[in-house]
Parts: sequence; structure tokens; C-alpha cells
Amino acid sequence: MTAAEPIKQLAFASCFQQALPAPAMEAIAELDPDVFLWMGDNIYADTEDMAVTRAKFQVVRELPAYARIRAGSQVIGTWDDHDYGRNDAGKEYPKKVEAQVALLDFLDVPENSPRRVQEGVYSVADFGPPGKMVRVILLDLRYFRDEVGSDGAMLGEAQWQWLEKVLGESEAQVNVLVSSIQVLAAEHPWEKWGNFPTERKRLLDLLAKPEMPPVIILSGDRHVAEISVDRETTGYPLYDITSSSLNLPLGDGTEPNRYRVGEMFRPANFGTLSFDWAWEKPQVTACVRDEHGVPQRAVMISVER
Repeated sequence: MTAAEPIKQLAFASCFQQALPAPAMEAIAELDPDVFLWMGDNIYADTEDMAVTRAKFQVVRELPAYARIRAGSQVIGTWDDHDYGRNDAGKEYPKKVEAQVALLDFLDVPENSPRRVQEGVYSVADFGPPGKMVRVILLDLRYFRDEVGSDGAMLGEAQWQWLEKVLGESEAQVNVLVSSIQVLAAEHPWEKWGNFPTERKRLLDLLAKPEMPPVIILSGDRHVAEISVDRETTGYPLYDITSSSLNLPLGDGTEPNRYRVGEMFRPANFGTLSFDWAWEKPQVTACVRDEHGVPQRAVMISVER
């Protein structure tokens, strides 16, 4: 894919245990997406020793399937807690500066990128020509996050201002917002935006502003996959497509979620967004695929208010 060509498919994934077999990585390589997106827990580092973190990233880089993905797709990404360095960690993690460098090196982020000098790994990437463009906005939910139970900060003011700017100024026909943890699902006891209700309301209020383009949310973290939709809060159907995990599935698939479409998918999985540009408004098919690439859950999204 060149900058003059519209993107046809984006693959996304989270929660990759680098020490375990990963048939899903082979399936992604076979699919050959235009873009591959890491959504967090890209390795399980869980350490303050950056030599350990870098060694685990190198295990991933040396996988033949991932080498094929890097050769054929544009790779972008953000982090969650385990590749950040500690389970459920936030701004208190003492090695966050060093961990940021390790992640950006893993993602082959250029040395002159603003991400190399800013605090936090949030970023924006555009794909495709004017009129058939996809903007991917990647959040950092670790670097600035206050303690759970504080109802404090998730993004930090600098990231909030950046988010409002890159979303409000977007000229893309499809805008994808990447959150390493779930935005809509709020009834389970695990990590989620619902643990910070003031920040969650601020995000949904921002997305509801009529001057803001509609978004599709992608999320990970949960070790299960599901599709959620809120049809009321933002003035358009707001989808949160959760894909997790690549090779470490957990959970029993029975937890409540008032926004869920259909049923959870528990086995190892990854997700795809496929783009149909033949319509006046682009049609996007969001799909949860099993570790062999076979579609298991899907929904078609018309990107408009």
C-alpha cells in the first residue's frame, strides 16, 4: 500500500505472551493486512529491568511470522500495563521513561518522531489519500494514570488537549480510537474506563460534540473478545471492538455487559477492520477472528452521525 492508495484492511491485537506458541501471528501474516496495530500487553515484561523488557521484545521481533508482518504491513501501536512494566500500573511506575524508549524501539519509531521527546506514547497515524483516509488515534492509558479508586486522571491534561485537537481537526473519512482497555463495558471487575467515571464521562462528552467526527473504538486487555455498542450517548452508534488475546485466552465468557452485541468469544483471537470505499459513506466491517483467521463475530459499521 502506498500513500496514494486507500487502506483495505487493518488488523489489531493485544495480550501476546511471547514465550507461548502463536498460531494467530501466522494467521495475521497470511492475511497480509495493510496495517497491523498492537493495542497493548504486546509482551509480558512485568519488570523494572529494561534488559529483560528488551530481550522479550526481541523474542517477538525474531518470530518468522512477525517478520513477515513487519515486511508487508505498516506496524503501529501503544502499550498497556504488562509491556509498560507492571500489572495495573499507572504514573507511579518508576521506569516509565526507560520503558517508553524500549517500546518505541520495538515499534521502529523514527528517532526524529515527536514520540521520542514527549511524555507518553500516544500518537496519531493517517493512512490513505484525501477522500479515502483512515486516522488512527492511539491513547496512552498508563503514563499519566492516577491510582484506581481515586477517580483521578487517565490521560493527563496534555494528552486530553492533544486528543481534542487531532480528533477535531481530522479530515479522515474513518476515525479509529485505540484504547488499551475497554471504554463501554463497565459491569466487570477488571480494568476499564469505568474505574475512572469522571474521565469516562469526559471522553464520551467529547465524542458527543457535534463538531467531532464519529469514531470506532478498538480495545484489548481482557483476554476475551466481544463487540459492544452504545446507541444513545454520542448521537451515533458508538462501537467498542475488543480483541484479546493473541495466545493467552482467559475468562468464562459469562460476565454481564449491557452493550454487548451477540456473545463473547473466549479462544485466542485477533481483530480486523475492512474498508469498503465504494459507497458515499465508507462501510467498515469489524471482525473478531480466531487464531486461524476464521471470522467468529462481525458487525458492519456505517461511519456517520
